Amino acid sequence: MNELEDNRDLEDIPEIKKYFMRIYTILSKDIRDKLKLLNVTKEQKKKIKKELAFLSKDKQIEYLDELVQLNNQK
Repeated sequence: MNELEDNRDLEDIPEIKKYFMRIYTILSKDIRDKLKLLNVTKEQKKKIKKELAFLSKDKQIEYLDELVQLNNQK
């Protein structure tokens, strides 16, 4: 077996596939703090975090500010 074949075999391992499919965006402290202000379930926060991962920092702040406002209106 050569090195290229070893790498292909490694990528076929389910745990390795799962590792590479994860999103490794780290939310900044101010974003995490704003997220804490929301009165929502852990499951909802998890979904929000996933959505935030695909946004730029400016859009993350804008999105969370709107969510906090909506949440405070309830």
